[in-house]
Amino acid sequence: LATAAKELKSPLLSAASLKVSLSEDHFVKVRELIKDLVSRLEAQAADEKTAKMFCDEEMSKAITSRDASQGEIETLEGEISTNEAAKAALQQEVAVLSKEIADLKKALMEASELRSEENKENTQTIEDAGAGREAVEQALEVLKAFYEGSSALLQKKFVPTNSDREGNTVKDLAPEVFDSKYQGSQEASKGIIGMLEVILSDFDRTDTVVTGQEADAASAFATFKTENEADTSAKEEAVKLKEGEIADIEDTLNGLTDSLKAAKESRALALEELAKLESMCVAGDETYEERAAKRQKEIEALKEAHNILEEWSS
Repeated sequence: LATAAKELKSPLLSAASLKVSLSEDHFVKVRELIKDLVSRLEAQAADEKTAKMFCDEEMSKAITSRDASQGEIETLEGEISTNEAAKAALQQEVAVLSKEIADLKKALMEASELRSEENKENTQTIEDAGAGREAVEQALEVLKAFYEGSSALLQKKFVPTNSDREGNTVKDLAPEVFDSKYQGSQEASKGIIGMLEVILSDFDRTDTVVTGQEADAASAFATFKTENEADTSAKEEAVKLKEGEIADIEDTLNGLTDSLKAAKESRALALEELAKLESMCVAGDETYEERAAKRQKEIEALKEAHNILEEWSS
């Protein structure tokens, strides 16, 4: 017994060896003492085995919880990253669309201002041409009335009585004076009337050309305005839809963030539980297996000593 105590460095066997050496009845009391020690060691082994089973079970639960929480954290972080990237892309698209909408509205405003100025100029030009045409027509009417009247008088000459064979009277044969009636230059009249008719034609052409240009410009502007407003409306609708998607993603991110917070708390609890179990079940100079093996050797040594005493006494 003393040898086993020395080899195993067992305080329990050393105490048993000492008690045996001090005992008056070296056989009966020693056997009883050995039986007591074996019972105590076997009870300790059973208790430690139960504790070991508890530790293994609880550590397994804690490790499972930790790993599950870690997996959930990684999944949630991936989903958050994906949603944040989608949100950023949508926000960029909204920014681009918003700038395009602003450019479209600016272009329409500038085109509207130019169209208004162009319309004002064309209207004034047409009015001026109309007024000029009216003035020229009036001038032509006056000139034609004057020159055409003089021409008729010249073509039908009155032949008075008491005239010679050429139809001249004494008065006609008298020297010329400056109180005679002026009938105008028929040759010059043709040039003036011709010039006025050319000017009248220019006014008519100006009216026709500018009226056509105005109609074309108005039509082109109407087409541009329709297309611009349709494009603007489509882009504004796209912005509205994308902003709705952003709002949905933000709701999703809020939920994911809450879930991530809960998962991290769960992992922290699992790690805390593992730390407690390790200090209680794992920490120490010897492992459970080493302690169990050493105890089993103590039990076997005691049983061997008991058997030797039993055989010797018999």
